[in-house]
Amino acid sequence: MNNLITTNGFSVLEVEAMQKLPSQLKLYVQAKNETKIINLNKQDVLTKLYALIIKTIELSGENKKYNLEANTIKNVAGFIYDYVIEHYKGATLTELENAFNLGLTGEYGQYVGYGTVTFSKFIKGYMSSQKREQAMKEWFKMQDVRVEAPVTKFFEQNMEIAKYFFKICEPDKAHRFGTIINHEDNVMHLPSIYKFLFDNFQISFSDESKEKIKKQAKINFNNFLKKSEIKRYDEKGYNSIVLSVIDDNNKTFEYYVQKEALIFLTLKLKEQGKTYDNLKPLK
Repeated sequence: MNNLITTNGFSVLEVEAMQKLPSQLKLYVQAKNETKIINLNKQDVLTKLYALIIKTIELSGENKKYNLEANTIKNVAGFIYDYVIEHYKGATLTELENAFNLGLTGEYGQYVGYGTVTFSKFIKGYMSSQKREQAMKEWFKMQDVRVEAPVTKFFEQNMEIAKYFFKICEPDKAHRFGTIINHEDNVMHLPSIYKFLFDNFQISFSDESKEKIKKQAKINFNNFLKKSEIKRYDEKGYNSIVLSVIDDNNKTFEYYVQKEALIFLTLKLKEQGKTYDNLKPLK
């Protein structure tokens, strides 16, 4: 999307959608509305990280317990920079600040000390949190409106996002994509891309293909449940989730199925030398 870009990188539609979010979700989206760390001057980032680390330790109220020696903090800042560039290329400085602040509240489990292990745990916890995922999903849905913009423009914008995904989706890395992935400064919610294509084009799968899609979705969903450790602290809730999947009454699992359907469709079209443009429009 590049229509009506604001000074911070969001389009007017994206800003309006963000304003509609509940305050507890809005902070996750607001943090995206700035230049990504990977696109900033490294030394400037390291300087800001240095200050952010000191601020975090001081906010903990335990700064007297730790040695705030300059070289140590510089080393931690350097580690964080390299860690983010390798694992979270779409991250912004505000997202790291949010991660550290939430980490201090115990949002991502217990912590000991303020070295590289703790800060990387804060970042990973923030980036993979269900709240952040929910915020991005809701934000994307809020943009799915036709009232204030012509249908043709809505279609073009979503087709642009879909085609970008088509370009980067390759067999050897397709299933590495999370439910939400970054497209420059915008967000791509894979189930929503699939729904957009399904609502506008004739798409169908054979029974065999449906089984493959659902099998992969179950693998990814089970991995998600394992990471959440819900079975360990709420076995009853875990069993309820399993039953809801069996009964086809679990919205989150449905998202995983839609994501896998999008990947399956995309790779099949590529295999046939086709693109989304070859799909037949619904009449």
